[in-house]
Amino acid sequence: MIINCATGLNVEVPYDKLDYVSLDNLNLHRAELEEVNLSGSSFLNTNLRGAFLFRAVLKKCVLESANIIFTDLRETNLSSASLINAIAISTLFENANLDGANLEGANIDGAKFKNANLRGANMKCFNIENAIFENAIFDDTTIWPVGFNALEKGAIKV
Repeated sequence: MIINCATGLNVEVPYDKLDYVSLDNLNLHRAELEEVNLSGSSFLNTNLRGAFLFRAVLKKCVLESANIIFTDLRETNLSSASLINAIAISTLFENANLDGANLEGANIDGAKFKNANLRGANMKCFNIENAIFENAIFDDTTIWPVGFNALEKGAIKV
């Protein structure tokens, strides 16, 4: 299978589908993966900078230490995904489902979580004060850094 990238440098992988596979350590810069089912797949240390993942399914994915700078994750299902230590600067998480996701140690400077579902998410992130949380929903199981007030940032507790 070929993963098309807007850079023109397409990536060939030895799979006929992209769910529950290892895509670790790949250069998928500006990969075109809109609406693709990537559930359970691993992207450990993968470069997904500027990737197009609009409405993709990334349930239970491992995106640990992945570069997702400027990545389009709008309306994406990231429930129970692990984004530990991911670099998510200026990433679009608008209307995304991050229920139970783990973003501990991720750099979310300038990321947009407008209308995102953050119930049960671990949001102990770096540069969280520079992220946008307008109308994002969270609950008592959401974990925030000490001293961070999500309500002041426009998030809504449910």
